[in-house]
Amino acid sequence: MLQRFPDRIKLARTADEARAIDASGKLVAFKSIENSYPLGESVAMLAEFQRQGVRLAGPVHTGVNQFADSATDQPRWRGLSPLGQQWVAEMNRLGMVIDGSHASDEALEQMIALSKTPLILSHSVARAAYDHPRNIDDAHIRQLAKAGGAVCFSTIFLSEMHMDGEREALFDQIEAIGTLSPQEQLRLGRRWHELNQTTPVWSTSFDQYMAALLHTIEVAGVDHVCFGADFDGGGIDGIPDITGLPRVTQRLKAAGYSDADLAKIWSGNVLRILGQAEAYARSAR
Repeated sequence: MLQRFPDRIKLARTADEARAIDASGKLVAFKSIENSYPLGESVAMLAEFQRQGVRLAGPVHTGVNQFADSATDQPRWRGLSPLGQQWVAEMNRLGMVIDGSHASDEALEQMIALSKTPLILSHSVARAAYDHPRNIDDAHIRQLAKAGGAVCFSTIFLSEMHMDGEREALFDQIEAIGTLSPQEQLRLGRRWHELNQTTPVWSTSFDQYMAALLHTIEVAGVDHVCFGADFDGGGIDGIPDITGLPRVTQRLKAAGYSDADLAKIWSGNVLRILGQAEAYARSAR
C-alpha cells in the first residue's frame, strides 16, 4: 500500500514523523504486530521488526502462547510467562509500545506493573457494556489510565456475535486474504458487505456504541481513551467501516467534548504514549 500510494500515505516511525506527515496532508501509517507468537522461543527478533518500522506489538492473540495467557483461552502461565517478562523488557528497550488487547486480565496487570512506559489496548471495549472476557472492566481501565495508558475503543464485542455458515467461510478466507487475487479480494469484500445488510456480525446499535464509549471516557478520562477499529471483525450499525467515524465526532461534540479533547482522543494520546516509549529507549541506551 505504501509503495502503491506514496502520494497519499506514508510510513511513520516516530510520533514527530506522524505529526509532520499529517501536516503535509498525507495519511499516516504505523506498523504493528498483533500476536508475537511467530517470534519463537526468543525475543531477539523484536529488534529486527523494530528496525523495519514496527512500533507497537501485542504478546498474544486468541490462544495462549509462549509469552502470555489469552483472554479467550485456558490459562497456562497465570499471566505472563518468564519469556513474556523478557518480551516486556525488550519492548521497553527498543522503544516499542506494548499492546494489551487480547491478553488476559492477569497478563495485562503484569505488563502494566513491569513496563517502564504506558500500554495501549489497540482494539478493546468496556466490559460494563458487554460481559465478554475480551473486554476490559472498569477497574482495569482505571489501572491502565493511572499508569498513563489508553484504551483504543473498538466496534466489536459490544453485543453477541452472529456467525452463520457462509459468514464463517468468508472469515476463513479473510484470514488468508493475502493469498487471493485482487479480483477475489474484491468479491470477498463485496459479499461481506452484502451479508452485513441482512445478517450483520454484530447487533450493536450506534447508540449502544456511543453509550459504551462515553462510559469509557468517563471512567478513564479524555487523556486515556483513543480509537481502534478491528473492522475485519465486522462493523456495526452506523459505523460499517471508517466512513462512519465522523458520526462519532459529532456525537462527542454534542456530549460537550471540546476540540482539544477530541484531538487527544483521535490521535494525541497515542502519539503521547509512543513519544514516552521513544524517550525511555533513548534514556536507557
